Amino acid sequence: MSNPATVIAAGGAVWRESRGSRQVLLVHRPRYDDWSLPKGKLTPNEHVLVAARREIEEETGQQVVLGPPLGVQRYDVRRNGGTTPKLVHYWAAELAGQEQEFEPNDEVDQLEWLPVDKAKKRLSYPRDVDILNGLDAVIPVVSTVVLVRHAEAIKRKDWNGKDTARPLTSQGTASAQRLTGVLAALGVDKIISSDAERCVSTITPYAASVGLPIELHPEISERGYGADPSALEGIANDAWKPGNITAICSHRPVLPALSKALGLKVGKFSPGAFLVAHRLADGRTIRERFSAP
Repeated sequence: MSNPATVIAAGGAVWRESRGSRQVLLVHRPRYDDWSLPKGKLTPNEHVLVAARREIEEETGQQVVLGPPLGVQRYDVRRNGGTTPKLVHYWAAELAGQEQEFEPNDEVDQLEWLPVDKAKKRLSYPRDVDILNGLDAVIPVVSTVVLVRHAEAIKRKDWNGKDTARPLTSQGTASAQRLTGVLAALGVDKIISSDAERCVSTITPYAASVGLPIELHPEISERGYGADPSALEGIANDAWKPGNITAICSHRPVLPALSKALGLKVGKFSPGAFLVAHRLADGRTIRERFSAP
């Protein structure tokens, strides 16, 4: 009898530049005696980006920053005496800093850095080769922008104070806490926010966790945008500076114009939703949208 529940997993193609050659990291699993890309199942309520980074770091011992998506694998696995569909999401994952010492374990007993062409020959599964085939097309990334709508706030009709001081709900506060792991997985190193309390509170947990300042910009608040819509151009130019991984937190009425200034075409954002956009050296932009974590 088959089990209809889909298993969701995440992982990545870990890469680095070494002596003029691009290398990727493969893992050997003794249980299956195979060579594959690092991946693993999501824990309950875990965001897929957080899971991808966690599984990579647990299996390889290496710290990474997630980049553009590489695709999704779909196949069946044996489970509880039947078959279950499995979805595995992959991202390009750049090695962050120096290579860390690896300790073999029951799950992964060997690692090997290989040039991309040799890695394709070493991989045990054609589906992993398909993922690796997309790597060169999406790296290196010049800059990244993470565009965030603030998390759920108390409704205007239920708030008697100034609108700029309107706080998050308890659900919004919890979403802001979960956003911390997402921004960490993406390696955000610059934070821009509206000066409204609901935006600042959305981004503060991550800023505090990594010791980053929050650059407050009244011009991307609802009131500030209404006073001078042209100010968005300066924000966009700052966010796309080469080398930046910038999170920008703003408001639903401002986001369409802010997205346009950033050169992005997006629709409506629900509270806490975010867009990840990677700009490549050839001028292309690769985008992904996610609901609130």
